[in-house]
Amino acid sequence: MPNFTEWKARIRRQAKPHPKFQPHDVYSATPLTPNTTRVIRLLPQREPTTTQIKCELFTYNLSGKQSGERHLYEAVSYVWGTGPRCHSITLNNCAFPVTENLHAALWHLRDRQLERVLWVDAVCINQDDNKEKERQIPLMRTIYAQAGRVIVWLGLPLDGHGDQALGSIRQAGGEGLTVMEDDYTSVMVLLRRDWFRRMWILQEVAVARSVVVMCGSVQIDGHAFCQGLAGMDHLLPVDLHPIIHPVVQLIRGAPYRPKYQLHSRGVFSMGELLDMYRSCRATLQHDKIYALLGLSLDGLDAPALQPDYSLPWHEVFQRATAHIFGASCTVKTWPESHTAVITGKCLFLGQITSVDQDNNHGDGQVHVWVHCTTAAQSLGYGEHGWDWAFPPFSESVREGDIVCHLQGAARPSIVRLCQDHFTVIKTSAPSGSPGEPDRQSNPSEDHLSNIALTFTIPPGSSNNSYYDEAEQSTELLTITPSYHEDPSTETKRLHDTAALLEDRFVRSLHYNGNMSPALQHLISQCSPKVPISEQLLQSVVSCPTGEPIQIMQLLFQKRGDKLPITESIVRAAAANSRLGYPILQLLFQKRGESLPVSEQVVVAAAGNTDKGCQIMSLLFEQRGWGLVISEEAVVAAAGNYWSGHQILRLFFEQRGDNLPISERVVETAAGNTRCGYETVKVLLQQRKSLQISDGMVTEAAGNPRHGHDIMRFLFARDKDLAISENVVKAAAENGGNGYEIMLLLLEKRGKRLPISDEVVKAAQANSLYGHDIMQLLASAQSA
Repeated sequence: MPNFTEWKARIRRQAKPHPKFQPHDVYSATPLTPNTTRVIRLLPQREPTTTQIKCELFTYNLSGKQSGERHLYEAVSYVWGTGPRCHSITLNNCAFPVTENLHAALWHLRDRQLERVLWVDAVCINQDDNKEKERQIPLMRTIYAQAGRVIVWLGLPLDGHGDQALGSIRQAGGEGLTVMEDDYTSVMVLLRRDWFRRMWILQEVAVARSVVVMCGSVQIDGHAFCQGLAGMDHLLPVDLHPIIHPVVQLIRGAPYRPKYQLHSRGVFSMGELLDMYRSCRATLQHDKIYALLGLSLDGLDAPALQPDYSLPWHEVFQRATAHIFGASCTVKTWPESHTAVITGKCLFLGQITSVDQDNNHGDGQVHVWVHCTTAAQSLGYGEHGWDWAFPPFSESVREGDIVCHLQGAARPSIVRLCQDHFTVIKTSAPSGSPGEPDRQSNPSEDHLSNIALTFTIPPGSSNNSYYDEAEQSTELLTITPSYHEDPSTETKRLHDTAALLEDRFVRSLHYNGNMSPALQHLISQCSPKVPISEQLLQSVVSCPTGEPIQIMQLLFQKRGDKLPITESIVRAAAANSRLGYPILQLLFQKRGESLPVSEQVVVAAAGNTDKGCQIMSLLFEQRGWGLVISEEAVVAAAGNYWSGHQILRLFFEQRGDNLPISERVVETAAGNTRCGYETVKVLLQQRKSLQISDGMVTEAAGNPRHGHDIMRFLFARDKDLAISENVVKAAAENGGNGYEIMLLLLEKRGKRLPISDEVVKAAQANSLYGHDIMQLLASAQSA
């Protein structure tokens, strides 16, 4: 046999554009009946000088052996290539045109002495007969599954790469040798060959029970190939992972596959297969669907998936998409676009809030945590959420992605917000993952939301992921200009998207308060057409922990003057006991004089237990005499158990004699259990003419923490302080310092203290100090 260099020179001398081949002579002599295909007998090269490749084509019955029995033919998995069929072989004594890559494969597969029986699609199927292709495609799974061996032909060595790379891979797997730099470069070049990106190869190796990998004259067992790549996995560039990992996983499983049963089906739905493989290459766009049929659980009995090359691609795309997402949705496609638009109703189940790609679970899967929506929680999807696991080679989900279940679809989908719509990341979420609820109640119409999705299957020759990063900043009509939507339908849909945002913010902020990447994505990728609700903003500005300030800054950055800052939002910020002050600073910075500061805002600030004094100082600074300080605000300050005395002092400094001090104010101050003593002192020192009412003394006598100090202060101010039966009863009921207050009352009033049956009953009901108080009362009555 001539060496490679000599052979290459010969075939190039012989290579010339081949006249158009008339297949009738060859294929008419080998007609196909149901469950039959054709195979070729590759004749041996008996003479060393013979370069012409000779084959015989004959019909083969795929059901001619017992079910599950391995057949003796070998199936070749290879790349056609984009060049013309400028080489020829002799097929049944006729010249038959083939591509350079197939010619090279047959030349290297040819034996010197023995015939070899092969199945090669470009020869065994009449490629000029679409009807025949449509009949043979359903048999592809059977052809590769029953083959005695599947030969993966990666092509000829190029610039020393290929054969050297296979040797390095074999060594890395079997001997654990360190990969040298030159060897590493060879392996990387090999792994970037077109075969690894070709759509059809998935089925070809996914059902094989024995695989051998060839490059030039070097071949390696499929299992050894996988072992070697596993040892080099840490060296692989990240961009190769989603390309190489799925192929390696399929080849690795070959020796463990059970005997093939005729008419068996795959284990994945068409949606799951497209999730994993829709970025693979195909010469004809139709094969993005048809090449996966042999792996599909859906089977060829689904009318929408029947191969039909006479249909334009956009119709095939529309049928397959409608099959995946269910009959309840509407799918539209266009000849000029690789993107479908899906509209319908869905149940928003939750948002992905964490992604673990580091195999911390030890199962090799990518685990995500889904934080459920309020609707999902009410339907039994768990109190907080659940865990899902994905194959490591599937298109990466991200924090912030949304889980939704389209009405009529078999499984939930994972989608990503892109301005005014969502794009499909995974058509089908995994089933049977740990933590996913077994049962869910049926959603009512109130639970369902209107949604518009884009679903992209990239062009067959594209090297890119199906998710275009540029699309996340592009609105729906820019992506699909031919799409038209009724304005009222769009309004409903955008309203439902706003409701989803509101739910995510309210639940997430309640959960931890932080601006997680999930929330940040929703803000960043939300179109200005999607309204930001008042409740969403209230949930942000009222959040006492985490990062509400950063969230508001991002919202202002994205929405600017269109962000609706209402009086209720300002009021919620003023009431925020931990972060209200910096939030209000931001609101004044962004809105200035137009910020609505009402009487109720002042009331909320005055009642703010932690930052009330700071917030009130800010309000006075921004609004001055225009700030309305009502009686309600003074009551709120008087009842502020942490900083009431400081706020009242600030009020008096700003308003002096104009501050409305009512009887309700002083009673509230006397009943303040945390700083009542200081608050009462401020009131009485600032308003010396203030009359001490029976209600104020009663509140003081019942104050369980500062009642004794307040009562001493009141007696010091007015030694003739009136002590009513209500005051004595309040002291008798006081479970904090009632005993000390009763001692003080007896000290000041003695026998004049009004001790009624109601007072005695109140003391008897006091579980803490009732016994001691009863003794005091008994002593006072017997004296």
